[in-house]
Amino acid sequence: MKTLREAVDRIEEGLLAALLAFMTLLTFVQVVLREFNVSMIWSLEATTYSFGALVLFGMSYCVRTRAHISVDLLLRRLPKQLQRPTHLVAVAACVLYAIMMLYGSVTFVERLHALGNMARDVPAPKWLLTITMPIGFALLAFRFLQVGWRLLRSSGDGVGQLSEQPSHGREN
Repeated sequence: MKTLREAVDRIEEGLLAALLAFMTLLTFVQVVLREFNVSMIWSLEATTYSFGALVLFGMSYCVRTRAHISVDLLLRRLPKQLQRPTHLVAVAACVLYAIMMLYGSVTFVERLHALGNMARDVPAPKWLLTITMPIGFALLAFRFLQVGWRLLRSSGDGVGQLSEQPSHGREN
């Protein structure tokens, strides 16, 4: 089980790095080509889809590495015996959100597939370019379920204590 989780972690990190590198390189090349009055018309759309995928995969990465902003001022003022159940409710709400978005994004991609729409400038079907939506929300739900499981198993009081350390060994 641990190796599967580690594999998912590595794939997630690799995708984030690849998307960021692709976007940076493509934007750089486009700027240089403009100096020679040459344009890659598809580059803006490709960068837009890549940025969307980066955000979607980045959400789950931030949950895993505790990089999201945690607004817990009110929670910390609750009595200790209410903090853990309140955390569980918050995690359950996050899982519910991710599942609802997963359902909506699967429906969206299925409809694009049924319609057969093509992207405007990138020579690919739109459903293929938006498949990152359900994948990203499934990964987000998985990460929140991990946080919930750690909350149920641990004796810690805070959600911040329950997330895993970043896999690259950096302390937050």
